[in-house]
Amino acid sequence: MRDHSPIDAVAELLAFAPEIVFVFTSDGRYLYINHAAAAFLGDDPVEVIGCHWRELDYPPEVMEPLQQRIEQVAATGIAMKHRKRSSPQRGSRLLDMSLTPLFSDAGQVYAVLVIAHDVTDIVEHGFQGV
Repeated sequence: MRDHSPIDAVAELLAFAPEIVFVFTSDGRYLYINHAAAAFLGDDPVEVIGCHWRELDYPPEVMEPLQQRIEQVAATGIAMKHRKRSSPQRGSRLLDMSLTPLFSDAGQVYAVLVIAHDVTDIVEHGFQGV
């Protein structure tokens, strides 16, 4: 059995989740991305962590509305939902996102967890699942 912190355990679980998972600082810097998020972005996670989305030349028309919601969640400490279409270079996918504040031991929001689900096929073509 491995000896690691609860945070390490959660990061390990999220790493292989099929959902697109990001953790942002309130000012728009990436603190964490999982494998699905790295594949979606088409970037190496090592090069993304610590960078602001503007430094990575991500499209403002997609990222600015998300940034506004990240700032709102960070300021209020209240989780929220957001739906946005990704940029054409990401296949113009429709993403349903939940934004959840992450609190420090002192009770301050230090980051925002964003979990995105690609709902393009469900919304545009109807559910075809079993």
